[in-house]
Parts: sequence; structure tokens; C-alpha cells
Amino acid sequence: MADKKNSEAPAPEQTVDELLDSMKGKYESVLITGFNSDGHLFMSSSVTNIPFMHWTLNKSIFELGLFEKNAQEQADKAKAETKEAPASDVDTEASKS
Repeated sequence: MADKKNSEAPAPEQTVDELLDSMKGKYESVLITGFNSDGHLFMSSSVTNIPFMHWTLNKSIFELGLFEKNAQEQADKAKAETKEAPASDVDTEASKS
């Protein structure tokens, strides 16, 4: 059930309708969750197999966890690369005299 045509996440400033319209025709099956204006959870699926829906939700949570872990590791690596070397106690001018 992999994303065939769209490997990039949509821009976050899209409205719900724009997001749903942009996904049309790109997936074999979908599971949609959201909140209505009263704050109640809404869920709909193109698959009526409840165990598959449950697996899909668990897989999504797992993938999101990996994404967050990798993003943090990359941020830590970038921070370490830009960090300046610690100051040295060695007097580089002393050997010149």
C-alpha cells in the first residue's frame, strides 16, 4: 500500500479539502482520521477490515517515531559539526620567543 506517485508530504498550510483533493487517485487504500468542529474524533477507511485498519494505525505510529528519531539524530549531528572546538590552554605564542 505504498505511496505510488507522491513521496513528499503536502505543505502544512493546506486546508483539509485541499489536502484530500491533492491525494485523489494516488493510493490503493486510505484511513482518514480527524476532528470535527465539536472536537469529536472522526475515522473513515476505504477498507472494512478492522484488523488491517488497526495494523495501519500502528504502522503509522511506528513510522512517525522513526521519522522523529532520525530527525533528532540529524539535528544533533549538524549541531556537533557546527560546534567550535574547545579553547586550548596551550600558549601558542610561548614557542616563538
